[in-house]
Amino acid sequence: MKITEIQIKNFGKLHNINIRPLPGINVIYGENETGKSTLQQFITGMLFGIEKQKGPGSQNDSYRQYEPWNDSSSYSGGLKFTVDGKPFFLERNFYHKEPSVKLVNERDLEELSVEQGDLEMLLGGMKKETYENTFCIRQAEVETDREFSDILQNYFVNASLGQEGGVDLTGARKRLKARQEKARQKLQEKKEERKNREEKLLLEEKLLKKDVEQLKKQKNDGYKGLMHRPDEIIPPEHDTNQMAEYLRDIRQQKQQKDYKMRFAFSLFLILAAAGAGIWNGLAHGLFQGAAPGWIILEAALCILFLLGCTGMWFWHKKSRNLKLLRRQQEEEARERNQYTSMEREQQRYKEQQEKQARKQAVEELLQIQLLEKQAELMNLQEERREWRIPSEEEQEYERQVRAYELALRTLEQLSQETYQDTRARMEQEMSEILSELTNGTYRKIGMDAQMNLVATAGKRRLYPWQLSRGTMEQMYVALRMGAGGFLTREESMPVLLDEVFAAFDEKRLEGAMKWLGRQNGQIFLFTCQKREMEILERQGIPFGKIMLSR
Repeated sequence: MKITEIQIKNFGKLHNINIRPLPGINVIYGENETGKSTLQQFITGMLFGIEKQKGPGSQNDSYRQYEPWNDSSSYSGGLKFTVDGKPFFLERNFYHKEPSVKLVNERDLEELSVEQGDLEMLLGGMKKETYENTFCIRQAEVETDREFSDILQNYFVNASLGQEGGVDLTGARKRLKARQEKARQKLQEKKEERKNREEKLLLEEKLLKKDVEQLKKQKNDGYKGLMHRPDEIIPPEHDTNQMAEYLRDIRQQKQQKDYKMRFAFSLFLILAAAGAGIWNGLAHGLFQGAAPGWIILEAALCILFLLGCTGMWFWHKKSRNLKLLRRQQEEEARERNQYTSMEREQQRYKEQQEKQARKQAVEELLQIQLLEKQAELMNLQEERREWRIPSEEEQEYERQVRAYELALRTLEQLSQETYQDTRARMEQEMSEILSELTNGTYRKIGMDAQMNLVATAGKRRLYPWQLSRGTMEQMYVALRMGAGGFLTREESMPVLLDEVFAAFDEKRLEGAMKWLGRQNGQIFLFTCQKREMEILERQGIPFGKIMLSR
């Protein structure tokens, strides 16, 4: 199939445009926002139609995205193409209120029925999804090389299975593994929860056993631990505090000693004054006209003598009174002791009775506590036995993990069995293209036993994520073009390449242009760079130039 004329009446930002492409390579050049993607979408829409979606997703569907800017009611266009040398003209009105499609064989002017499948027959039975996944190639919009690797692997499997992109092996494996991992995490959480609960119950059981043993020991020992109390006799209200009496006695003893020392000092003062006065009178002849100074000294000594006598009398009286007071206190203490002896005996008897009653109460309390602890211990042991058995929820998660593992193995096995039917032909088709694009560096592409995409370079087998981004881009083109050629052996479809070579360096791009120049089908190369045209001109490869402007 080859497109001979593109007639755009109104489609997105494009209106009233006629384009006559060449049968081979056609370079559609234009800066960003000039309508390259719109033109590409128009070709696909003309071949397979565009339907307006309903519901929340209708705001971002292709119909709304490419609705004419100036007049939505004239949402239409035409496409002329040839199949096996026969010319056809296809007209479509995309306007959702008045949709229509007309297909005419221009050789004999026979109008064909699109509704009856005549257009699909001309397209070799190809569906829109198949076309978009083979001949309609865009630059892979992925953030990481690993994501790109998954795209390559998944596409290869789909193409090998002859599917239209509906078999998402990589996605299915990822989802199964993600769910398996989620179930495994839940299972691990439940196991940890059960283990922690068992450990907690075990610790509680040990503590309960210790309490039970302690209660039994107290019971067997006659409750000595709880019944041990020092003998306590509550003194009568008029009894004197023994500590206060002891402190008072110490204080009185110190006072008695102090009085004696003061008495001794006064006696010393009397003797010293008397001796000094006698000496002064005899030595200086006080009665025979002694000097005034010696007379004054004699008078001072007499005063000291009198003070000493007064001190002796005062401190002697204080000491005697203190002795009488202490004797009186001792008498009172003896009387109190004699008076309270009977009360003390009565108090002891009362304490014994209270001890006996307390003992009986403690016995009953210990017995109750022991029974309660034993019952609690039995319940705890029973709960521990129950927690040793995995719960229904834990068993369910374990079944899920095994089920996901089985599903993964089954998926790999079924994919391998189905894939083997077309493996050799598919690998050969794609490997030839990859070898040409990489100048023979990578000569073979296929799947390993685990259904992982692998490329062969000499004796080395490399997975996509081990390759450079540029090599993965080449592999991406080889897969898409190989799949398209494999699925359309009789009549090739127009190839739409939208910025596919943007990441190629000069060497890779030159190799890609040479390979495109050797193809027999019609190719539309959309680009915002002039590198492709320069290389095609430099290599002498004929191509059509379609310039778009704002």
